[in-house]
Amino acid sequence: MKRTILAIGLTLLLAMAITVPALAGGWAVITLDEVPGDVEANQPIEIGFMVRQHGVTPLGGESPVIRAHLADSTESVIVEASEEGEVGHYVGTLILPKSGEWEWSIQAFTGTQPMPALTVIEATVAVAESEPVAPTPASNSLPLLAGGIGLLGAVGGLFALQRKVRWAAAFVVIGLLVSGVGFVSAANQPKAEIEAAVAEVQEVSPVSSISQVELGRDLFIAKGCMMCHSHVETNNIREFGIDSGPDLTNLTASPEYLRLWLKDPRAAKSTATMPNLELSDTEMDALIAFINDK
Repeated sequence: MKRTILAIGLTLLLAMAITVPALAGGWAVITLDEVPGDVEANQPIEIGFMVRQHGVTPLGGESPVIRAHLADSTESVIVEASEEGEVGHYVGTLILPKSGEWEWSIQAFTGTQPMPALTVIEATVAVAESEPVAPTPASNSLPLLAGGIGLLGAVGGLFALQRKVRWAAAFVVIGLLVSGVGFVSAANQPKAEIEAAVAEVQEVSPVSSISQVELGRDLFIAKGCMMCHSHVETNNIREFGIDSGPDLTNLTASPEYLRLWLKDPRAAKSTATMPNLELSDTEMDALIAFINDK
């Protein structure tokens, strides 16, 4: 009997040892400044984020670690972030060496928080605006030749006009027209070549096709919303959740009401513990679309 009581007591003590730190201050929420856009291989990405104890109070003096892993491979990257700017704000530079789908997370305080996956593409070659493309001699030789012939024709027409030849006036007009068109075409040739080169680069540049709802889901993860709000679309990736806020899986509300909460939670409810994340209008629109997507 004594052994049974002792075993139960030890179990309770162990449970308290695990849960009390979390309830007493052993958890924090990480909030990205912004979700990374198009990511290119071997190009630096600046990752800025806030660490908030209990999801509210900025937490300074930490040494967060950013970890990234390329799906279906052994490729991984580990980067330490340093405190920069206001209290609780950290910045780390992440360089992902290969294209593909990268899963990543940030570890700070006592927990690790997953972030929305990053799709990395191969680096593209851009045309520098400050370095115009020099035209080749062959590219504008024909317009110059036409301009020269037209000018010679106009001069010949003037001589013929002095001799009162009937067709002289028409020859002068035609010569001047041909000359003008030729020289103007030659002058515009470099600009046309630059525009064509830029258009070619733009055609091969990747265009993000992420929908507003998908962006809202990424923001729900990146801004730390999933740590305090349960949602069926994100519960599978979080390691733990406090669920101090309402379950948003089946919640729908007017955009105006949700915007009020997202813009300034305490304006919606004076006793709200949800922090003001200083979201942009675009971010709020995406989060509203995600929450109301049922």
